[in-house]
Amino acid sequence: MKIAILGGTGHIGKGFALRWSQKHDIIIGSRNAERASSAAKEYRRMLEGLGKKGSFEGLDNKTAAQMADVVLLAIKYRHVSSVIETITPVLHDQIVVSVVVPMEKDSCYIVPDAKHMEVDVRDSAYNAEYFCYTQPAGGSAAEEIAQLLPQDIRLVSGFHNVPAKHLEDLSLELDYDIAVCGNDMASKEVICKLIDDIPNLRPLDAGPLEASSMIESLTPLLINLAIRNKMGNLGVKFV
Repeated sequence: MKIAILGGTGHIGKGFALRWSQKHDIIIGSRNAERASSAAKEYRRMLEGLGKKGSFEGLDNKTAAQMADVVLLAIKYRHVSSVIETITPVLHDQIVVSVVVPMEKDSCYIVPDAKHMEVDVRDSAYNAEYFCYTQPAGGSAAEEIAQLLPQDIRLVSGFHNVPAKHLEDLSLELDYDIAVCGNDMASKEVICKLIDDIPNLRPLDAGPLEASSMIESLTPLLINLAIRNKMGNLGVKFV
């Protein structure tokens, strides 16, 4: 299967490329074709250094999407509209997968207890940054992407809660559950098989596309928990 990873030069895209490349043909997509080509060469060298082989090619986003069976959107939310506009003319029967999470870094003030009320709460000691889910007007990033895509293009959302650093570290064995949302069961089955291709990942049907907001919003929660409790990179396992 040919898988185009748009945003394939980023951490999450890199992880998917390395993990899938030994069973599938990976096309690294980027707004800059030269950058995509350099990433493809880097990933190939990484696998060769481990005594493994992988199939990589680096192209611009539009060409990558045109050549693929599955198009993975591993991009930032703010780039969704421009990327969809770029690839729409070449979409025909591909399955599009959204890994997009709309979130931003914010800050909060931790109120001191009564005996320390003389301390200014604006002091940096009481200021903490955190990530929050910025729910789109359309309900979720996936639902907004569905509105931007041609009506006959099948869309699935998933992979939101996999730690990027763990995904790209091939020395690690992953043990996570992947919630998959979508309105077309056949498309979800294709993506679930791709999940099965990565050892110890378990695909779970999370319902229709409109359930995506619940899954997307877990990502900033996991990041906040990891940072505040010094827990490293967190994923999801349902037990």
